[in-house]
Amino acid sequence: MTRYINPVTLELAQQAEADYLDFCREAGGQVPVMMIVERVTPMPAVEVRRFWREAAGKEPGYEAVALLMTGVVGLMAAAATHLGEQLVEVLGVRFRSFKHGATAAHWLCGAANCGVDPDELADLIGEVKTL
Repeated sequence: MTRYINPVTLELAQQAEADYLDFCREAGGQVPVMMIVERVTPMPAVEVRRFWREAAGKEPGYEAVALLMTGVVGLMAAAATHLGEQLVEVLGVRFRSFKHGATAAHWLCGAANCGVDPDELADLIGEVKTL
Protein backbone atom coordinates (compact mmCIF):
# COMPACT_ATOMS: atom_id res chain seq x y z
CA MET A 1 0.00 0.00 0.00
CA THR A 2 1.38 3.38 -1.02
CA ARG A 3 -0.21 6.62 0.08
CA TYR A 4 0.45 9.85 -1.77
CA ILE A 5 -0.58 13.05 -0.01
CA ASN A 6 1.89 15.38 -1.74
CA PRO A 7 3.01 15.79 -5.34
CA VAL A 8 5.07 12.80 -6.48
CA THR A 9 8.69 13.69 -7.11
CA LEU A 10 11.22 11.45 -8.82
CA GLU A 11 12.89 10.84 -5.46
CA LEU A 12 9.60 9.79 -3.87
CA ALA A 13 8.80 7.48 -6.79
CA GLN A 14 12.25 5.90 -6.56
CA GLN A 15 11.90 5.36 -2.80
CA ALA A 16 8.44 3.82 -3.23
CA GLU A 17 9.82 1.47 -5.89
CA ALA A 18 12.76 0.48 -3.66
CA ASP A 19 10.32 -0.26 -0.83
CA TYR A 20 8.17 -2.32 -3.22
CA LEU A 21 11.18 -4.34 -4.39
CA ASP A 22 12.20 -5.03 -0.77
CA PHE A 23 8.67 -6.21 -0.03
CA CYS A 24 8.69 -8.44 -3.13
CA ARG A 25 11.92 -10.06 -2.01
CA GLU A 26 10.39 -10.79 1.39
CA ALA A 27 7.19 -12.12 -0.22
CA GLY A 28 9.01 -14.23 -2.79
CA GLY A 29 7.71 -12.52 -5.94
CA GLN A 30 5.42 -9.84 -7.30
CA VAL A 31 2.57 -8.59 -5.17
CA PRO A 32 -0.56 -6.50 -5.74
CA VAL A 33 -0.36 -2.76 -5.15
CA MET A 34 -2.87 -0.35 -3.65
CA MET A 35 -2.01 3.27 -4.48
CA ILE A 36 -3.94 5.86 -2.45
CA VAL A 37 -4.22 9.47 -3.60
CA GLU A 38 -6.22 11.59 -1.18
CA ARG A 39 -6.05 15.07 -2.61
CA VAL A 40 -5.64 16.88 -5.86
CA THR A 41 -1.98 17.31 -6.70
CA PRO A 42 -0.27 18.23 -9.94
CA MET A 43 0.22 15.38 -12.38
CA PRO A 44 3.63 13.75 -11.90
CA ALA A 45 6.40 15.19 -14.03
CA VAL A 46 7.44 13.44 -17.24
CA GLU A 47 10.54 12.05 -15.51
CA VAL A 48 8.36 10.43 -12.83
CA ARG A 49 6.00 8.92 -15.40
CA ARG A 50 8.98 7.61 -17.37
CA PHE A 51 10.42 6.06 -14.21
CA TRP A 52 7.11 4.39 -13.37
CA ARG A 53 6.72 3.03 -16.90
CA GLU A 54 10.24 1.56 -16.83
CA ALA A 55 9.75 0.13 -13.33
CA ALA A 56 6.45 -1.50 -14.32
CA GLY A 57 8.21 -3.27 -17.19
CA LYS A 58 10.99 -4.75 -15.04
CA GLU A 59 10.99 -7.84 -12.86
CA PRO A 60 9.30 -8.67 -10.63
CA GLY A 61 6.51 -6.53 -12.11
CA TYR A 62 3.13 -6.02 -10.51
CA GLU A 63 0.43 -8.62 -9.95
CA ALA A 64 -2.34 -5.99 -10.07
CA VAL A 65 -2.69 -2.29 -9.24
CA ALA A 66 -5.66 -0.53 -7.66
CA LEU A 67 -5.61 3.27 -7.68
CA LEU A 68 -7.80 4.68 -4.90
CA MET A 69 -8.58 8.36 -5.37
CA THR A 70 -10.66 9.42 -2.39
CA GLY A 71 -10.17 13.17 -2.64
CA VAL A 72 -9.78 13.42 -6.38
CA VAL A 73 -12.71 14.03 -8.71
CA GLY A 74 -13.59 15.16 -12.19
CA LEU A 75 -10.89 15.88 -14.72
CA MET A 76 -8.07 15.11 -12.28
CA ALA A 77 -9.49 11.65 -11.57
CA ALA A 78 -9.90 10.97 -15.28
CA ALA A 79 -6.32 12.10 -15.96
CA ALA A 80 -4.94 9.95 -13.12
CA THR A 81 -6.86 6.92 -14.37
CA HIS A 82 -5.59 7.47 -17.90
CA LEU A 83 -2.03 7.83 -16.62
CA GLY A 84 -2.32 4.57 -14.68
CA GLU A 85 -3.67 2.78 -17.73
CA GLN A 86 -0.79 4.09 -19.83
CA LEU A 87 1.80 3.02 -17.29
CA VAL A 88 0.77 -0.46 -16.28
CA GLU A 89 -2.27 -1.76 -18.11
CA VAL A 90 -0.46 -1.67 -21.45
CA LEU A 91 2.09 -4.04 -19.90
CA GLY A 92 -0.62 -6.59 -19.15
CA VAL A 93 -0.99 -5.62 -15.49
CA ARG A 94 -4.56 -5.60 -14.21
CA PHE A 95 -5.42 -2.02 -13.28
CA ARG A 96 -8.49 -0.14 -12.07
CA SER A 97 -9.19 3.12 -10.34
CA PHE A 98 -11.69 3.61 -7.52
CA LYS A 99 -13.28 6.26 -5.30
CA HIS A 100 -14.12 3.99 -2.36
CA GLY A 101 -11.69 1.90 -0.31
CA ALA A 102 -14.00 -1.07 0.16
CA THR A 103 -14.66 -1.34 -3.57
CA ALA A 104 -10.95 -1.10 -4.33
CA ALA A 105 -10.14 -3.74 -1.70
CA HIS A 106 -12.71 -6.19 -3.05
CA TRP A 107 -11.51 -5.75 -6.64
CA LEU A 108 -7.83 -6.09 -5.74
CA CYS A 109 -8.44 -9.22 -3.66
CA GLY A 110 -10.38 -10.71 -6.57
CA ALA A 111 -7.74 -9.76 -9.14
CA ALA A 112 -4.70 -10.91 -7.15
CA ASN A 113 -3.58 -12.77 -4.07
CA CYS A 114 -3.59 -10.09 -1.36
CA GLY A 115 -3.15 -12.56 1.47
CA VAL A 116 -6.03 -10.98 3.39
CA ASP A 117 -9.80 -10.93 3.24
CA PRO A 118 -11.21 -7.96 1.24
CA ASP A 119 -12.89 -6.54 4.34
CA GLU A 120 -9.58 -6.73 6.23
CA LEU A 121 -7.86 -4.88 3.38
CA ALA A 122 -10.58 -2.22 3.45
CA ASP A 123 -9.98 -1.80 7.19
CA LEU A 124 -6.23 -1.49 6.58
CA ILE A 125 -6.87 1.19 3.96
CA GLY A 126 -8.89 3.13 6.53
CA GLU A 127 -6.06 2.82 9.06
CA VAL A 128 -3.42 3.99 6.57
CA LYS A 129 -5.53 7.01 5.65
CA THR A 130 -5.56 8.16 9.29
CA LEU A 131 -1.76 8.24 9.59
